[in-house]
Amino acid sequence: MDLHSHGAFKFPKAGLVASSQERGWSGVAAELRCHPPGELPAIVPTQMEITIATRRSPGAYVSRKGAGQRQRTAVEAGTVWFCPVGVAEDDIVISGALHDILHIYLPVERFAHMADLYGDPRIRADAVRYLADVDDDLVRQLGLAIGRELQAETSAGRMLVEAASLSLVARVAQMYGHDRPERAEAGEAASTCQARIRRVTDFIRDNLDRDLTVAELAEVACLSPFHFSRMFKAVTGSTPHSFVSAARLEEARRLLSRTAAPLGEIAHRSGFSGQSAFNIAFKRATGCTPGDYRRQQNPQ
Repeated sequence: MDLHSHGAFKFPKAGLVASSQERGWSGVAAELRCHPPGELPAIVPTQMEITIATRRSPGAYVSRKGAGQRQRTAVEAGTVWFCPVGVAEDDIVISGALHDILHIYLPVERFAHMADLYGDPRIRADAVRYLADVDDDLVRQLGLAIGRELQAETSAGRMLVEAASLSLVARVAQMYGHDRPERAEAGEAASTCQARIRRVTDFIRDNLDRDLTVAELAEVACLSPFHFSRMFKAVTGSTPHSFVSAARLEEARRLLSRTAAPLGEIAHRSGFSGQSAFNIAFKRATGCTPGDYRRQQNPQ
């Protein structure tokens, strides 16, 4: 069962508000759903599912049973549930209508990659505990960042989602596995860090029209994705996705002011899937639409 068909099977009566199916995301999927009251079919998931209530549903509860545990949880804004790989859920009941529930699916391969990276076989998707009402602000904020990108695409959104999903896997494996992995990476000299990151920033500027990923940038730096993200922020003051987004918007401004290229072409060269998403992100960043910006830079 692939990541998106899981949601269709588990939530056959739920309304689908937004889906990442056509976004081209790698290694993670997300859905925003509205759930009617009722029972859900029994399921044994083949991927890690993290569920987050993005808003309160007054008086509503989710009752579920898995791994020999019965859980009953009020649905408040920010409530988090874990449904790990291999845990049979055979009794799930929703007491009242739930709106804007975010479901994030992480494949087994994400956990296996981390286990290989750190040489720690204890890191497994099926080692995560079956938990409800998880009080973890980092998990919550990472999940909500993915949810925001799901609802409003940004120029470097795929990078943001990839970085957030890697961080989610790291956090879940660290805090909620049956065994906590030990830290396996050490720091490097500041001069080496700066040289590696400078190589990456040059690569980004030379490839703004391509679909860049954190994994690819980490490979340019000869670092693991986890170590790379931390080092990049320490050297540049920005996360990789923020840096790419800013660089793409700067390139878009340059093309708008210095060329007569059509807006759709500029959107594509700036890393957007289409002109509509480009218009929204550009206006959010600059306060005006691309067309208005071009007219301001080239008054008749």
